[in-house]
Parts: sequence; C-alpha cells; structure tokens
Amino acid sequence: MIEVDFISSFAPLTQFPKLADVCCGMGRHARALSKRGYTVTGVERDLAAVAKARELGGGPCYIEADLRDYQPEIAAYDAVIVMGQSFGHFDAAANRAVLGRLATGLRPSGRLILDLWHPEFFASHQGERDFELADGIVRETKRVRGDRLFVHLAYPTGEQEDFEWQLFSRTDMKALASSLGLTLVACCMDFDCSDEVRAATPRIQFVLERNV
Repeated sequence: MIEVDFISSFAPLTQFPKLADVCCGMGRHARALSKRGYTVTGVERDLAAVAKARELGGGPCYIEADLRDYQPEIAAYDAVIVMGQSFGHFDAAANRAVLGRLATGLRPSGRLILDLWHPEFFASHQGERDFELADGIVRETKRVRGDRLFVHLAYPTGEQEDFEWQLFSRTDMKALASSLGLTLVACCMDFDCSDEVRAATPRIQFVLERNV
C-alpha cells in the first residue's frame, strides 16, 4: 500500500513505534501499520466504523472520538497520521485548534503526517461532471473560493450532499505549522516527493515535526 510505505518512510518503526491514526474509519491504515510492528491507536467518531474496525481486529486499539474534540495526552505518540483528506473540514480557527491539539500529542521530534487536497489541482478543475454509480448518475460540482474547496453532490435519488475543506499550499502549511511549534519537513504530491510542483495531481501530503 503506497500510503503505508509513505508513512513508514517518514516515521520508521525503529524511531516512531507508537502511532495514532486519527479519523481512521474502519482501520485500513491502522491494521496495515500494526502488521508492520507499530503500536497503533485508531481514533474515529463513527461508531459503526469503529465497531467494524474492532470486528476486523488486526492489532490496533480504537478510541471513539470526534476530531473536533479529541485531545491526546501530552507526548502520547511518536507519530500521528490523518489520511484521506479528513483534516480541513472546519473554519480556519477550528482547523488550527485541531492541529494544535494533535501537535500536543506528539513527543518532541514526533511527526504529524497529513494527506490533504492539493489547492493548485482544484483551482484548475472546477465545474460540473457526471459519474455513474450502480443506481444512476451522480452530478458533482466543485468550486474554489479563496482558500476553500466546495463540493456539491446530487444523487439520482434526489438526495444532495455538500462538503467543504480549507486548502493549504506549502507556504500556508509552513506558516500554520510554525505558529504551533511544528516544522514542515516534507511536502509531497500523491505520496511522491521527487517533484514538488505538479499541479495535475489532487492529493498533497505534509510531514510536520514537533520542535524540541
């Protein structure tokens, strides 16, 4: 799994054995990391997802908690990961507060890995598109306003959903991290750090390190 290889490369087991997977869903990454030898705590607010993760087993332990409220113990983890664009859903102040709480859960020189949406990609991929599901066509509308991405989904059943994220460039994240006692140590596109300027890929990863 490319995501787990990426995590392991920036948080190698020998130096970062205790890890939290925040917004872990049903524990896909948590189980894979546990199999590699990490001691993993999964954090998830969806009770059904937590129940399924526990049923699947595989090594991690799980905590039921909302990202907006979760406060890890001080220096509890060597590394914290937030995958699948699960960070950034709130306003700027709330996002900053969330990141600050996660940072306090890291021991000195611990690392925080974020998998987010890439602002340059979505700035050039706005508008409508249709994609087909088993029960019909879903219309997706994407727009970027300032540093925020808005996604509207209209389903064939007539149901609709709206999603929103704060987008972070390398410069934005570096400044935010610095204000919270973190240092940006890597910025990558689609889990590939060989080229930092590709706008054609939708995912961007930041690796932050807690200052000593």
